[in-house]
Amino acid sequence: MLAGVSLWLTEIDYKVSVIGRSKQKHCHLVEKAADPYLFHNLIVDYHNHSLLEEQVRKSIRQNGAISLVVSWTPSLQSLEIVNRIVSEQNNDWKLYQVKGSRRYFNDDNLHVPSNCTHSSIYLGFIIEGNQSRWLTNDEIVEGVIKSVQEDNSESIIGRLYPYERRPD
Repeated sequence: MLAGVSLWLTEIDYKVSVIGRSKQKHCHLVEKAADPYLFHNLIVDYHNHSLLEEQVRKSIRQNGAISLVVSWTPSLQSLEIVNRIVSEQNNDWKLYQVKGSRRYFNDDNLHVPSNCTHSSIYLGFIIEGNQSRWLTNDEIVEGVIKSVQEDNSESIIGRLYPYERRPD
């Protein structure tokens, strides 16, 4: 879903470490990159916390300090592991946490380290005539990029109201 955001980050010269379970998807992403040397793949399941920690630490050793995290992480505990490791660098860094629409109304309590600036990006829906639909991947990518560029503490892509109009 955030592949386009990763590609954009490499276009503006970020080294990007992408966490995911599928080596095939990672290879496909690297093939699309203008500079494949800016991509570093961490093949790991977010639920395997010890391997996640090991891979993030390894990435920092190999690629340097992390200054920006864009996360659509299904597990709060996994994101807190990443936050802790990144914060141990004693650098100021930025977290853009992408969240589903339900979390706007009933959010979790993510611990945000003091050296981290946190932004929430909520994914809503689109109403077209009498129908509503979820955002497309392209709309999500465009909205996340805009949110990063504008650097707001909270962004909504699409709409969240009226809640009862959310697609099934």
